[in-house]
Amino acid sequence: MLSDNAKSDIQKLMAQYPDARSAVMPALHLVQRELGWLPDDAIQAIAELVGLSKTEVNGVATFYTMYARAPHGKHTIMFCNDLPCALRGSEKMLEHLEHKLGCPAGHTSADGAITLKEAECLGGCDHAPVMLVDGVEHWHDLTIEKLDEIVERLRNT
Repeated sequence: MLSDNAKSDIQKLMAQYPDARSAVMPALHLVQRELGWLPDDAIQAIAELVGLSKTEVNGVATFYTMYARAPHGKHTIMFCNDLPCALRGSEKMLEHLEHKLGCPAGHTSADGAITLKEAECLGGCDHAPVMLVDGVEHWHDLTIEKLDEIVERLRNT
């Protein structure tokens, strides 16, 4: 399931920690970058490499929102639903995104371009509402117009 490069990279990660099991999160990131998501066989392979049970590794992968346990779109939008964002209209904006993408949060648009997820907090309360695109682009002070521009840009890349 895992490439030889991924296995080698995970072993290098394990060497960086006093307890090899501590490499589980970086290993999950590494495998997700390679496969695009974390299928059951990848979870099992990581567990065997780092010395944890499949259940323990799956527990980490399902606890944190940055790991995908199902195939997802080319792009991922994490939309904050915490109180400061809600107070500044995020519920209406999330509904707009769901309508624009044609799918509810937690799902992927029919064209496979965008997966929409809700997040508890993205650390931008002072510039709410906020969202994170592909784990790296932090958008804040969102408006419906800004959302439309971002979605169009993502669909065209």
